[in-house]
Amino acid sequence: MKKIVLTVALVALSSTVFAQTDKEIASELFEQLKQKSFMDAPQNLYVGGPPHGPVRSVVEGEIDGNNTIVKFNYGGPEITAKKVADNPDKWLKAITIMKRIPGYNPENKDWFFAKYKPNGDQLKVGKVKGCIECHQSASGNDYTFKHNNSVNAEVTVIRESWFSKLFIPW
Repeated sequence: MKKIVLTVALVALSSTVFAQTDKEIASELFEQLKQKSFMDAPQNLYVGGPPHGPVRSVVEGEIDGNNTIVKFNYGGPEITAKKVADNPDKWLKAITIMKRIPGYNPENKDWFFAKYKPNGDQLKVGKVKGCIECHQSASGNDYTFKHNNSVNAEVTVIRESWFSKLFIPW
């Protein structure tokens, strides 16, 4: 009996010790984002509103075999889609990411949310209340707005074979 209790305790302790924090997941995710070339994917700019900014684009693909959605959020005085298309780096204000991580957050479809400054500094990560509350309202029961063309423009979907050939010189 003591052996069973000790084994269970060690398993529980090891999973606690080796579990990543939300900040660690977010750091790793941003690095993976750069390596997978989501940043260089062709983007369809569209006009939106808060909280993602007046101009944005959405890129969808997989990281570690898990669905990942990246929003590039552009803003600034008198911003237009043309200004963003001409100089996206000037207008990029934030990058928001949703990554489905099996077992991470079952009550909210296992989505991990992160918001970064363009340089990768973390602003919000994990089970972000505002993200969850908004995305729960999405049609399709999967927390994504890609099913609603009146809310979203066409999503750029990238495949591993396409983005594995690209390199981002950061």
